[in-house]
Amino acid sequence: MIAQGRSGEVARQVPGFLPAGDRIRFPFFPPRHVAMLDRIARRLGSLRIRCLVCGALTSIEVAGDNLREACPCPRCGAITRQRQLAYVIGLGLADGRRLPSLAEVGRRSNIAVYNTECRRGIHEALHRMPGYHCSEYLSPDLTSGSVVDGVEHQDLQALSFPDEAFDLVLSADVLEHVPDPYRAHAEIYRVLRAGGRHVFTVPYVETAALDSVRARVLPDGRMEHLAKPEYHGDPVRPDEGALVFTIFGLEMIVRLGQLGYHVTVHHLHSLRYGILGGNQLVFEAQRPVLPGEEDAAVTG
Repeated sequence: MIAQGRSGEVARQVPGFLPAGDRIRFPFFPPRHVAMLDRIARRLGSLRIRCLVCGALTSIEVAGDNLREACPCPRCGAITRQRQLAYVIGLGLADGRRLPSLAEVGRRSNIAVYNTECRRGIHEALHRMPGYHCSEYLSPDLTSGSVVDGVEHQDLQALSFPDEAFDLVLSADVLEHVPDPYRAHAEIYRVLRAGGRHVFTVPYVETAALDSVRARVLPDGRMEHLAKPEYHGDPVRPDEGALVFTIFGLEMIVRLGQLGYHVTVHHLHSLRYGILGGNQLVFEAQRPVLPGEEDAAVTG
């Protein structure tokens, strides 16, 4: 489905693979006029937006080669990638009505949320929620649940949480740094309640059928690089960065369906909300409500 508003807002939601074999459109090419809207925004140099993270009506600077990682909100610091995540989080709450910002979600919602980072705008908007939990990956020498200087360590491949602990799990460009991302997805499925969602972003090549595995950990613990090592910025390790293990393709959606998720792909673009760039994909993996689980399902 493609919806376009007067502000240049575009959203495409594509159902992902289910065990029953739902079909999706591939590849996920953005509408042609998205690039034109980006060119207009660049020429203007700034946009007046409603930040979906903090709720502020503010102006952002439109600059940089990669708009997905740019255009910070002057109030909360949220970049484009975080605002698009906030858009999808809000879509699934409040009985189908999208709450205006994550700050409002934090004030009005009583759901249990697990965020895979303990800093930046999304954390600041949600951390006062009674059901909020956050962590970082601190060291391979630590076990999940360890606390270092007030920060909890969790390995997404072996979470310390009990089954069905959370209604919502958030990860923003995290899973590409996990050696076995599908083991992590299985763990997240385990800790989600019936109807619960994992809303996430990852580097994704829209025309790729298969994942590109760039590195892996061998059984003896040694690292094997299958491509030139690539590192992304990491606030926990600012000097060395975080190694990229996987760049994802259509295979990811297939494998999430095999794990039992119902997957929706959101392709977003909005001048009104400062969501710019051509590869604005947010993935929403929901644990379905199975027969007998209706009373325990997440209701928002």
